[in-house]
Amino acid sequence: MRASEPRLPRALPRGFVLAVTLWILAGITIAVGLMTLWAVSQVQDARIGREQVQDEASLYETRDTLLYLIATREATQAGLPTTPLVEADLAIRRLSEFGDLSRAPVGGELRLDGSPYQGFGSAVFALQDEGGLFSVVLPNPEGLNRFLQINGVEPDKWPRLRDTLQDYIDADDLTRIDGAEAREYTQEHRKPPPNRRLLAPGELARVLGWDSLPPATLAQMIDLVTPFYSGGINPNTMPAALLPLRIPGCPEACRRLLEERKRRPFSSTPDLQGRLAIRVPGDDALDYRYVADETLRLTLWRRTGVAWRMHVRLTPLADKQGPWAILAAYPIARPTAHDPVEPTGSPLFAHETPGQ
Repeated sequence: MRASEPRLPRALPRGFVLAVTLWILAGITIAVGLMTLWAVSQVQDARIGREQVQDEASLYETRDTLLYLIATREATQAGLPTTPLVEADLAIRRLSEFGDLSRAPVGGELRLDGSPYQGFGSAVFALQDEGGLFSVVLPNPEGLNRFLQINGVEPDKWPRLRDTLQDYIDADDLTRIDGAEAREYTQEHRKPPPNRRLLAPGELARVLGWDSLPPATLAQMIDLVTPFYSGGINPNTMPAALLPLRIPGCPEACRRLLEERKRRPFSSTPDLQGRLAIRVPGDDALDYRYVADETLRLTLWRRTGVAWRMHVRLTPLADKQGPWAILAAYPIARPTAHDPVEPTGSPLFAHETPGQ
């Protein structure tokens, strides 16, 4: 080769070109895969967001429909009717000598014993007559002892729990033998008791001594008490866990009571005692009732998230106010219902989707 001739570039090996090409293709594949994953993630997020919005709307729609039913239906011994009575039926059921309304079942009522029902969409609800719960408005010592006993609390703890609760809600600052007032709370670096009724069942956890109970036991008791009602208890709506409070011979008698009231609600204490072959304690007229009180507890939940609980009192005669008052509303843990969710059978829930 002569010095004046230009040098030609050396040709690249074929293997090098192939490797570069493969790396480029691999990079493109990874980029496409990442974009696909991102797109799928965005679609899933959009679907989840849409379902959450639908669930939220279903919950509110169910709540508003229930409030409408509560305000426009006369409760019977079986629960809350889903269809109104026509004037002719009202006239037949009205007791002319007293001007009152017969509360015998009309059929198709929603039970007020905490049974779960299908609402709109994925929403589920349960209605509980507060007259079927244990009242902590002015609890007597014997009733409190019995309540603690059926919830598995050891007898040596009863005096302390009983007295601290009564000191917490009474209007004075006198301390019972095993109770606690402002001084005892201050010693524990806690706020003194308000000396008024509980504003919500969950406030029970603030009472000195009650907060030291096992969490599961305390949660069950909170679910069984009412600070909004005081009077006779309703055997037609008492939760199963509360039945031993008044029904002797449980669990067998309690099982029969649940079966009997589902078949036909009890109309009176003699009716209950005759059908169950038992004798219940207390005064037949004062300590028992067989139609729901005007204060109801609503629990609503959906597929995901927390549940909501509302305590509603009917106020049809309130001046310049609505037909109901919401006494308390707060989130709670989503119930784990063991009973199957039932359809309401009402045309008002025409868009319900059983089995959600």
